[in-house]
Amino acid sequence: MLETANREARPWHRPDGVNPGRARGAIRRLYDREDLAPSRLSAPLLVRPDGEATGALPGEVDLAGLEQEVLRLADLGLGGVKVFVTGHDRDAYASGARATRNRMILAVETIKAAAPDLAITTEVCGCSWTSSHECVLRDSDGRIDLYGTYELMGEMAVLHARAGVDVVSPTAMLDGSIRIVRRALDSDGWRDVSVNPNIAVDTALYGPFRNVMGTQPASGRRHGLQIDPARLVPDVMACADRWLAEGADTLTLQPVMTNTDALSALGGQTSVPVVAYSTSGEWAALRDLPDQVALDYHRMLFRLGADHVLTFAAASIAQSLHDGAKS
Repeated sequence: MLETANREARPWHRPDGVNPGRARGAIRRLYDREDLAPSRLSAPLLVRPDGEATGALPGEVDLAGLEQEVLRLADLGLGGVKVFVTGHDRDAYASGARATRNRMILAVETIKAAAPDLAITTEVCGCSWTSSHECVLRDSDGRIDLYGTYELMGEMAVLHARAGVDVVSPTAMLDGSIRIVRRALDSDGWRDVSVNPNIAVDTALYGPFRNVMGTQPASGRRHGLQIDPARLVPDVMACADRWLAEGADTLTLQPVMTNTDALSALGGQTSVPVVAYSTSGEWAALRDLPDQVALDYHRMLFRLGADHVLTFAAASIAQSLHDGAKS
């Protein structure tokens, strides 16, 4: 009797090996928990000078072709775009970033006019505007001009808000900068523009983007302005706490391929939405793999805790999802 009872307590398996929960499409659809959808993805847009798009990265476009590209992304159902620009004059003071009709402003206005419902995020950072290609301004002794950089970031945020952006993304990783940006927006009447600072980890995975956009700093990599991967999770969480205390509405972690433990920690321990930024180096690693692998990779990011994913694969993923829905 005891042996019979023990046998009955063991998990029972069908002798034919068929699991009804997997076998019938109707049952699979009944319990489907698919997180991957075009509306939960944003695509980087790299606005280049006319004739300089190399095709090295998805999203490279000039101002003349921007409207058409934005309409394509909107038609695919993407939730948003993050805009980067290059091709303007640079100087030590990032003067071009403060110009009221600079290329970023023109790009934002074009996108908003073409697809008003597409969420627009812009980077608030000096790296595309300084002659040193650095995120920050420097004083005459070569040290970070902290207050000059704060002023630059605040002015950029307000200009972008006036042009129509929905989210500004401070990127220089300077303590105090999130508070400055939030105050600048509020003082100019843009309380409903969201602040989404980057939590950037030091890595070579930014390389393809930096090469295309000319943001490789003259002084080398940005070790001092990014998180050391050797102390990843505690430093990421400490940074998140600081940004939230300064007024961040959401957070972006970049890159994610080599920092899945930090993404999981952010998703599980913060109460604000988390954006996972799958950077240009990740695209270079994934682009030659089958489409299904890219889908599975991005599904993983949502399982780990991402609420939204910014990825160079956004358009191709959206197209694959649309094609799959038709088949």
